[in-house]
Amino acid sequence: MATPGKAPDTGKDADTGDPETREVVVKVRLNASGDPEVSKEYFYVSKSKNEEVRWVCAQEHDCSKNRPCFSVEFKNNDSPFYEYQFSSDAPVSGLVRRNVLPSNQIYKYTVRIGEKSSDPGGGVNQ
Repeated sequence: MATPGKAPDTGKDADTGDPETREVVVKVRLNASGDPEVSKEYFYVSKSKNEEVRWVCAQEHDCSKNRPCFSVEFKNNDSPFYEYQFSSDAPVSGLVRRNVLPSNQIYKYTVRIGEKSSDPGGGVNQ
């Protein structure tokens, strides 16, 4: 029975009708110059919605032959998550740490593919 004044949980996004997800996907690939790039220069995760980041390989190659095919490391171990290193073998951030509050802070991280790297960032919002 539905609670009065509250829509029943449909498992779908109220605005788009798409299935709800807690993942913010960041695609990792090499650009035309051969440098690493990500699909979102800055990712944002919602702490109140228990969102987490999933970095995924968007290169057209067999990831299993070159493991890990990318790595992610937050600068100075300053990560909004409980861990500060991720890779194609361990691509999910997990939840935002309990002591991290939503803010305008950008957490810088480095994405490496082979010997090349780039430095995007991410943040935590409500």
